[in-house]
Amino acid sequence: MLTDTLSTKDRLLRAALKIVARDGMGAATTAAIAAETGVAEGTLYRHFPSKDDLLIEAYRRLKGEVFTAISEAGDGDGPPTERLKRLWLTLLNAYRSDTEAFTFGQRFAESALSEREGGAAHERIGAALTRLRDAGVAAGVFKSLPTDILSNLFFGPVGYMVKSEIKGRAWSDAELDMAADAVVDAWRA
Repeated sequence: MLTDTLSTKDRLLRAALKIVARDGMGAATTAAIAAETGVAEGTLYRHFPSKDDLLIEAYRRLKGEVFTAISEAGDGDGPPTERLKRLWLTLLNAYRSDTEAFTFGQRFAESALSEREGGAAHERIGAALTRLRDAGVAAGVFKSLPTDILSNLFFGPVGYMVKSEIKGRAWSDAELDMAADAVVDAWRA
């Protein structure tokens, strides 16, 4: 997800993500982030007004990269049920490909900073789910439930499966396919 580049700013973002994923939000001090990056602590302030601003940007970038990874899956061709399944599998695989970023995102979302972030990171993903929900309701294949209920039925299994995988559970392709089908069934009218 967030990739290491030669940019000091990007290295600071990845270091913060790594520290939070490994040790929790409290461990992401400016000194720890600078040390992980290999720069002086003051360097952080040349790129970000505060540590909180750095963490918020890391979260927004993470969510932006997730949205980019999944956007075509939900907005592509095919019936809404196929698009939902494809979207869910793409999201799952995006998080599985960088469990450190997934863990950072989970910890950030549970922190006080998530209130300050204001939800901007989720707006694009939420809009994509709403478009998909509306298309499915119009086609008569999805329940006409509020998007936030359907979103919980969508995101919940992703979090559970990635957390299980981090703990050592290996999911077979057949199991992943069945899980995606179960998500579609939860939305189905």
